[in-house]
Amino acid sequence: MSHRTVVISTFDDYLAEEVESLEERAAEKAERAGLLIRFPHAVMLKVSYPELDFADRWCWQRFGPRDGECMQRYSEYPACERTEVHSHSGKWTSHWWVKTDYDFGFNEWYFAESSDRESFAANVKNISFGENYHK
Repeated sequence: MSHRTVVISTFDDYLAEEVESLEERAAEKAERAGLLIRFPHAVMLKVSYPELDFADRWCWQRFGPRDGECMQRYSEYPACERTEVHSHSGKWTSHWWVKTDYDFGFNEWYFAESSDRESFAANVKNISFGENYHK
């Protein structure tokens, strides 16, 4: 059994937990609204960095590459072999909103298709620190 700290959350939970200026809050809401135009199906989790990497690898394996700049060179569970700066076009993406504790915070995954969102949501119970961490 691997470590697990995943907490199902919402964007509203994030907004309630983080206190920022009205200008910063408006910018975050606008940024999210922009993401939701292309990827209208979202799942917010509070996760540790290893869990985020584990979940991203799962998404890559099921839905293909994450849309946008590839950050896999920093991942504990890399799904992309390329190490140079590059980007991918994909049907899902994610956004790290804020760190709330040491290596832990809010991350939201966005999907172009509702079936992919539902598949990811059904898999949340399996997200953990992964095979690199054992109790």
